[in-house]
Amino acid sequence: MKKYFIFLVLPLLSFGQQEPFLTSFRYQMSLINPAYAGAEARNMFAITSRNQWATVQNSPKAQIITFSSQRKNNVGLGISISSSKYFVEKNTTAYFDFSYRLKFNESTNLFLGLKAGAAFYKANLLGLSSTSDSAIDPAQDLFSRVNPNLGLGMLLQSEFYWVSFSVPRLFKASNAIDFSQTATDFVHTYFAGGGTFKLNSNLSLKPSVLIRKVTNQPITSEFLGMLNIGGFFEIGASYRTTKSVGLMSFVGIKNYLDVGYAYESPVQSTLNNLSVKTHEIILRFKLDGLTGQAPERIPSEDQ
Repeated sequence: MKKYFIFLVLPLLSFGQQEPFLTSFRYQMSLINPAYAGAEARNMFAITSRNQWATVQNSPKAQIITFSSQRKNNVGLGISISSSKYFVEKNTTAYFDFSYRLKFNESTNLFLGLKAGAAFYKANLLGLSSTSDSAIDPAQDLFSRVNPNLGLGMLLQSEFYWVSFSVPRLFKASNAIDFSQTATDFVHTYFAGGGTFKLNSNLSLKPSVLIRKVTNQPITSEFLGMLNIGGFFEIGASYRTTKSVGLMSFVGIKNYLDVGYAYESPVQSTLNNLSVKTHEIILRFKLDGLTGQAPERIPSEDQ
C-alpha cells in the first residue's frame, strides 16, 4: 500500500515535467529540436514507446512518433507527435517541423528550425473518485484544452561532433480546471551535444549530453555513452541527475531498420526498494535504405 501511495502523491508534487524524459533521447532529437528535420537521413520514420515504473498500476507511459524528410533547396520537413499519460492526465502534442540548412563546408552544416503546432491536454478527474462514494464532487469532471504554440532550434553538425539548442515551446500555457486543479505548460530549454571518436577500424565511442532547463525548476542533465561496433551495433549506458541509470542497445537489422531497447532504474533511496523499472523500445525506418547508426553528416546533394 505504501508503494502505491508514493506514486499517487508524487505527481501532485511535481511541476516541471510536461515533456517526457527519454533514455534514448539521442535517437529522437527532432521531438525537442525542429532543426533535426532532414538532418540525419533523407527520409526517416521513428517510433519510441516508454513504459515508466512498469510494475506500478497507472504509471506514466509515453509514445512518440517522428518523421523527417530532406527536401530540395536545403529545406527539411518533419512531423513530431507525442502522447503522455500520467494517472488521470493525458497530454498529446502534434507539431510540424521546418529546417533550413546553411552549409559551412563539405563536413559542417548549420540547421535552423521552427516548430508550429499544439498541445492537447485532457484530464479525467472522475478517476479520482472512490468507488464507495455515493456523492459526486462537482470539481471532478472531464476536462480538455488545446494550447497552440511555437518552437525553435538550431543544430551545428559535422562528421565528428554535433551541438544542439532548442526551445520546443516558446509560450507558457495554463490549464485552469475551475477551482479543483491548475496544470501549467512551462517553457523548456534544451542544450545538447555529442561526438564520435574512432578507436579503431571497428570501434567508435559516441558520448552525448542533454541539459534541460524548465522555468522555476533546477537544471537536469542526462549523459549517454554508446560504443559502436562494426557500424551496425551499439551498446552503452546513461545517467540522469534526477538519480537514475540506464542501459541501452541499438542494432541495425536491415539497411533500412534500426531497433533499440533501453532499461532504466532509479537510484534514489526512497525508490530503490520498490522494484520500479522503466523500459523503452525504439524503431527507426530509413525509407531510402540508408545504412549506419544515427549518421552524423547529411549526405551531399550528388549522392
